[in-house]
Amino acid sequence: MRMNDTLLPLLPSLVALVEEESVSQAAKRVGISQPRMSARLASLRVVLDDPLLVAAAGRRGLVATDRARAIADAARGALADLDAAVAGRVFDAARAERIFSIMANDNAATIAGLPLMSAVRRMAGPDVRCALHQFDTARLGDLEKGRIDLALGAPAQFARMPALMVRTIVRDRFVVAVRPGGACPVDLDDYCNRDHVLVSGDGGGFTGLVDRALADRGRWRRVALSVQSYLLAIEAVAADDLVATLPLSLLTASARDLALGEPPLPLSPFTLVAAWHPRVDSDPSHRWLRDRLGELYRDRSPVTRSASPAESRGRGVTSG
Repeated sequence: MRMNDTLLPLLPSLVALVEEESVSQAAKRVGISQPRMSARLASLRVVLDDPLLVAAAGRRGLVATDRARAIADAARGALADLDAAVAGRVFDAARAERIFSIMANDNAATIAGLPLMSAVRRMAGPDVRCALHQFDTARLGDLEKGRIDLALGAPAQFARMPALMVRTIVRDRFVVAVRPGGACPVDLDDYCNRDHVLVSGDGGGFTGLVDRALADRGRWRRVALSVQSYLLAIEAVAADDLVATLPLSLLTASARDLALGEPPLPLSPFTLVAAWHPRVDSDPSHRWLRDRLGELYRDRSPVTRSASPAESRGRGVTSG
């Protein structure tokens, strides 16, 4: 259908209804009474010939229809651009009041999150602050709801939300690390005969990309220790006679002076991406934040949708 005078003033309410999936919460967000929001929902249903919000199966509450989500996704950017054009709005980092919420695991936080926060602190005024949240796939929906501005992680971590905007910020190689003063493996036999530490994103895993690469060659290694934290893996290597295969950028950012060497077999590169929801793609403050990230990491890869489950299969968040 074509845009008409009836639909245009109702679009902000539609966006609020879709994002909140609650008439009362959408009314509170827009600043009107619940009966008025109910009336707007009724008008939207007539204009768009769609129920827009329906009862959720198996639980209490409402859920937006696919058509409602599609129209709301298109409306968000248009409304933001219109608002910015009418107000002549720009983001003045020196005078703004803004909290940027960033979600990252310890690996991504060390490599990219903390440098980004330092850049924000240097370039913005005292009322622009950052909050770093632990990465949790159950909270990816907070990107759409606006509770999280930016998420940093491996491409596979965003596969369940293909609508997200994703940009590669780090593409790095893996290196072998042993304790300070220790000797790195000299060849594949030596590498396989050592005890290894592996980072398991889900916890308790004992295989990773190195093990898949070794299996292709009919080889295997002994993973003696499995941890969920990259930084804990570094501490384990520093304290014991273990081998870790980790991204170079993580190890160079660490305070530990470990002995580093090249892996004795080719490994796929380590990739770190930034992800955000399309609803904030044109927001001036969010653009400012992404520009700071782009200045830190000059690999300005194209912005794409997130990887589909099929594309990301086999690319988990375990280390080597």
